[in-house]
Amino acid sequence: MNPKSWLALTMVCLVAGCGSTAPPAGDATKAPPAAAQKAPERRETVFDPWVGTIERAKGVQNTVDEQAAEQRRKIEEATR
Repeated sequence: MNPKSWLALTMVCLVAGCGSTAPPAGDATKAPPAAAQKAPERRETVFDPWVGTIERAKGVQNTVDEQAAEQRRKIEEATR
């Protein structure tokens, strides 16, 4: 096959793969209420230690911001 044929075949497969089927009829289209659905079980990933680090960093940043605001307040009171 020449390159144009491969390109055409690839494009046809991509377009065909993006198609949709008709929605199912009847009660199958109704999803159960959100409260009735169980949350999927959380699995540990390789990124979990980094996520914890980010949360700790956000906590440290909040502490630093609070201390800076307190320091500014004290300086403002002292200059009055």
